[in-house]
This record gives sequence, structure tokens and C-alpha cells, in this order.
Amino acid sequence: MAIKFPSIDFFQELARMMEENAAEFEKLGFCDTVMGVKVDGDSSHLYALTFDVFDCTDVRELGNANDAELDFILEAPLSLWREMFESIKQHGHPEPAYTLNSLSHVGDRMKVVYDDPEGHDKFYRFMATLQAFVDQSAALEIEWA
Repeated sequence: MAIKFPSIDFFQELARMMEENAAEFEKLGFCDTVMGVKVDGDSSHLYALTFDVFDCTDVRELGNANDAELDFILEAPLSLWREMFESIKQHGHPEPAYTLNSLSHVGDRMKVVYDDPEGHDKFYRFMATLQAFVDQSAALEIEWA
């Protein structure tokens, strides 16, 4: 069954998969951050994902960035999110040009938005866990909004 992207169901499914694969995430070390994911398209969507130790413990859709204390927001157009997730689906992991690190640094195609430098640091500190989290989408059939 296909899961629509962007949607809260999509991120809740990744959180469920993270819990199922706890041993793999424990190898990456703890992750303690509240990450925003902003998808710009015909309409914008903003999600808050709370990572606590080895789990994604909460997924919410927000009306705006002030509705939660976000450490940082990954912001990109729907077309770029789609390219990234299709690369992950095709290879089981993203091609080098489609990792979160590359997308946010090479040409700044994905913006990392933050108010506090510590929030920006958390993006880098927990990069391996965040990448593994989105890489789980390889197992999903995605219906694009």
C-alpha cells in the first residue's frame, strides 16, 4: 500500500520502522533533537520529528515553525524531496549527491534553517541517524502529492 508524501503518515511509518530496527539505530549512538521538515510545493507542509535516544518519539504537523521548539528545519521543494527519496528507493540508500549532507551543502539545494547555533550543530552531530531514518523509505511505496 502506498504512503502519501508529504504526510504525517509517512513520517509516522519511518518512526515505526526505526523502533522495529532499534539495534541498527543503537549502533549509530543516541540522537536527541527536534527536527523540522518543511516541504514546499503547491502548499507548504511542516513536520516536527522528535528524536529521543534511539527512537523517533513524536511526529506532528505544524501550522508554523513557532508551534514547536525546533532545533533546525530541513527545507526544500517537493521536487527535491522526491528526487532524494527516489534515489533512496532505487539504490537502498541515496546516491552521494542526494544525501542530507550533500543536499544541504553542495549548492545549498536543501536549506538548514535554525535560530541557535546549537540547533545547527545537532544537524551535523546526529547526521548518521537522520540519514538512516530517511533511508528506511527504500522499503516504502510512495504516492507523491
